[in-house]
Amino acid sequence: MASASDSARRLRILVYANVERDEAGGAQAVVRSLCDHLCARGHRVSLGWNSATGTGKRDTGEWVQHFPVRAGQKRWLHLPTALRLLARLLRERPEVVNIHFASAAARYFQLFAPWLRFRTVLTCHGSDVLRPLRQDEPHLPAILAGADVVTAVSQDIAARIGAVRRGVSVAVIANGIDTDFWHPAMQTRPAKGSVTGRIVAVGRLERVKGFDLLIDALARLRTEGIEARLTLIGEGAERAALEQQVRAAQVADRVEFAGRLPREAVRARLQCADLFVLSSRSEGTPLALLEAMATGTACIATSVGGVPASAGTAVRLVAPENPAALSAAIAELLADRQARHAVANAARQRALAFDVGATHRAYEAIMLGLPAMQGTGSSAHV
Repeated sequence: MASASDSARRLRILVYANVERDEAGGAQAVVRSLCDHLCARGHRVSLGWNSATGTGKRDTGEWVQHFPVRAGQKRWLHLPTALRLLARLLRERPEVVNIHFASAAARYFQLFAPWLRFRTVLTCHGSDVLRPLRQDEPHLPAILAGADVVTAVSQDIAARIGAVRRGVSVAVIANGIDTDFWHPAMQTRPAKGSVTGRIVAVGRLERVKGFDLLIDALARLRTEGIEARLTLIGEGAERAALEQQVRAAQVADRVEFAGRLPREAVRARLQCADLFVLSSRSEGTPLALLEAMATGTACIATSVGGVPASAGTAVRLVAPENPAALSAAIAELLADRQARHAVANAARQRALAFDVGATHRAYEAIMLGLPAMQGTGSSAHV
């Protein structure tokens, strides 16, 4: 932990997230929020992203660099890529590099760490260790062993890290949310009958999010004569397939593909919803679920990854890959307004424990607690 004297230190920190910069994902929100906090605390922060399509800087000073690693290829080092990274590291001279996601890109940073005398903090988000990409999986043991500190967003991810590489110490830092922004509606919602059930789901339209299972559940509800309408907020590669599924299941009149929305619009949709449903096949600490809980919306979620630890008893949990269980839970809560109200209140109280301030302080304490490499100076400027 950082000492009292550490709290006055100002670090040069480079943050790299192995996700596409311009996608509206939970990881992107986590990383940007952390960088904003570190900057506000007086640290000098550089933020980089992976991108297979874009290069260069944005007006914000963010930068992108892609680290190509082919599946099945033993030789991972790509010299031109390494030289581009080296040039950036020499310009910025970071004291700490925080790498988000245990991908093969981390090996490039770890290669230069002893030479340029910086410490590395590796943050594992979930899929990177639970369902790693083929090109990344062979590198996982070396990546985990090569970090000065490894963090995970949930306990189950930490356990998986221990199974992949024994002896690695892992600090669990759950993702946090702005509980002031994500709040219940100011006015009490009007009474609603079960036939007007409004369901909201938020996330990337990718298979891992299980929206196909939710659409299947909605079709089951229709055959049982239960009125429910679903709004899917987000974009992704699976949109066309999901739209086809909706037409085939004859529920096109009950499903809205809202696309990406500003977070104010997402909050408004949640505040007006009867239910939020997370149907994922895999999760770390799901921000979309925590945000829905914070708005005082009754939530149903699949019991995967870090969901049970995040939800506690405040969310109705169902087995993954089970549309029948999902539709049964939805039907039960839509039919019982009192039970739905109780679940919503419990969700809001539970979400308050995940305020983002605690998350930010935990990361900063780890960075400040790292011993400086000999030959560096925390007050130096380049």
